[in-house]
Amino acid sequence: MKKIFSLLLSALLVSLCAAADTGVTEETVQALLKDMGDPGEAKLPIETQHALAYVSGSSSAGPAFFIRLDKNYYCVFSPELLVGNSNITIKDMKNDRVRPEGMECSSDGRLIRLKLKERPCGDMKTANFRAGETASLIELDYGKEKFTMYKLGVARRGEGRIDLKEMLPQKYRNNLVLDDDGKIFGLVYDRVQKNIGDLSSSTNRHVMSCITSVSGVGEAKWEQTVKSFVPECGRLLKKEDLLFQASFLAWQWMHVTVFAPIKTNEFVKAETLLAWVENHNKLVDKISTEIEKAKNKKGGSSKEVAEAVKKDANEFKSAIVKAMTPEKVEEEYPFMQPAFKERNKLAEENKSTLLKGIDYMANHVASDLKPKK
Repeated sequence: MKKIFSLLLSALLVSLCAAADTGVTEETVQALLKDMGDPGEAKLPIETQHALAYVSGSSSAGPAFFIRLDKNYYCVFSPELLVGNSNITIKDMKNDRVRPEGMECSSDGRLIRLKLKERPCGDMKTANFRAGETASLIELDYGKEKFTMYKLGVARRGEGRIDLKEMLPQKYRNNLVLDDDGKIFGLVYDRVQKNIGDLSSSTNRHVMSCITSVSGVGEAKWEQTVKSFVPECGRLLKKEDLLFQASFLAWQWMHVTVFAPIKTNEFVKAETLLAWVENHNKLVDKISTEIEKAKNKKGGSSKEVAEAVKKDANEFKSAIVKAMTPEKVEEEYPFMQPAFKERNKLAEENKSTLLKGIDYMANHVASDLKPKK
């Protein structure tokens, strides 16, 4: 019996060693961060082009669009363009400056709209997607007046949003999403899906599915902004961004192998998460040594490997918790309280699910390495 177990353990460790040698290749990371295939040049009608605008400032820039709601004209864009930005100007595609007279934000905190003093050169009508349809993401290069189009599948319809089938790189956040007729639905933002599947299943090795959504402009409720909105929005965006970074690392840690080096691809910027990656990659070398010993029949311990995996998992969880520790929350935005509380609650639920997934994977690997009686 002891000999049989020794052979089984040796086979398992050889398999793990092969996984460690393979690692997370650059091709794997690129597959995760794919650019939705080859882009095509957007052939937008003139009236659609005239409905687009551009917000630029000292630290960031991004697209906007004109829309008519309740007989008034507005310029709509992401509040993210206001966070940490200054010297902001808004121009239409004719290079004329936009003259606003009031600012409101959607009650979900996802959109800003400026009421305009004058009618813009164009206005966009809203689209209404259904699951199975195709959406178009428009990347706008204002300086070159260039439009690049990416086709995206619509997975499902949500309240004020659609969920896309693809996991998008963050560089596409805040870009415009249109239907095939050039009607706009809204802007891309990061949304991490709560339902990640059945963690009790040994075949389910993924932690979290990242689905990008768009916020429905015509369905939004609007309120006057207050002075604390922008800094609070910045705190929320930071928290959501950290969760997205953590889920990216977890995708590699779980989907590929817990024994492989992890590449951040310059996507992860949180110091605590980067510190964990460095420690993890050092630990990988140690685990690989133990596996090599076992493969060459020079010792090696499945117990040591199992303990190393659990230690690695606990350090990963600690790094996520530390990175997402919230800052002090302001209380000067009563109309935004429900939306901000809901987004905070969603982030906490996603974080909790992510931590449970890491625990599950570590326990699953440790169980496989235990001697069978």
